[in-house]
Amino acid sequence: MENIVDKAELAIKSIRKPNKKNHDKLVIELKTNQIRKILTAVNILKNKVDIYKIANPQAKKLDEELQMEIEFLRVNIAYQIGREKGKENLVREFVEKADLLNMVKNINGDIKAFENFCRYIEALVAFHKFYGGQE
Repeated sequence: MENIVDKAELAIKSIRKPNKKNHDKLVIELKTNQIRKILTAVNILKNKVDIYKIANPQAKKLDEELQMEIEFLRVNIAYQIGREKGKENLVREFVEKADLLNMVKNINGDIKAFENFCRYIEALVAFHKFYGGQE
């Protein structure tokens, strides 16, 4: 099992670019609110999954409805990419480096995989802040 904390840190480090004024300094141009929109969507789903787990304590897989909602997260992420205008799409770069679309696809209704994905998103937000991501 891969270390999601290390993976998140590596993804955030990989989107740093040289500062336009000081080329020795690396900066993250992606704004926090651009990541938080994804985090918010994930947190809404996490709450639904938590309720499902309470009602179905033995379950290892999510029901079809929740699986579809998680799959729809890919659409939400794609929309966030599409909203970004200009030749340098920072959201696209972030999503690709963090491998978010594939990670969502690989959840496959597995509760543990979804919980792991949630922690990964939280780690991405934390490392974005830690490495000086824009507000």
